[in-house]
Amino acid sequence: MELLPEFDEKKTAQNVADFLQGKGAFRHHSYPRLLETEQVLGMVSGSTGDVTGIHGSPSNHMEEAMIAKAHCRLAIKCVEQSIASCTLNQQIILRERYLNGTKRAVVIGMVNIGGNDQYQLADQAARNRFAAALDKLAAIEGVDDLIPQLQA
Repeated sequence: MELLPEFDEKKTAQNVADFLQGKGAFRHHSYPRLLETEQVLGMVSGSTGDVTGIHGSPSNHMEEAMIAKAHCRLAIKCVEQSIASCTLNQQIILRERYLNGTKRAVVIGMVNIGGNDQYQLADQAARNRFAAALDKLAAIEGVDDLIPQLQA
């Protein structure tokens, strides 16, 4: 992990938007997919396996599902921590625009930024800061198999 890598800011910003919204190249490895997988794994219920041992034990499947759920939960926590590492306005932009799907004009008003050009710069800065944090956290926490590298 390089401490201060050089990267393409526009491509990185697009990667973040795609990752958070589950679009483009990241539709299969995205934040919405992580949330969905974690939720589905949480629906796995306890088993009433065969106590005779004749038919095998489903407990291994339960254990695997619980481990997978914990791994997804850790990846989700990394995303949440990466958003929290941003400034307040950047957090609002990331949460409202990319997680909640709020219209751009509404978000501009929420962060009290005048003009499209200033908002575009603030939006790109938020996505780049998020990507820098998430790439590092995912590697440190060992969830880079679930979270693709976003910095291009």
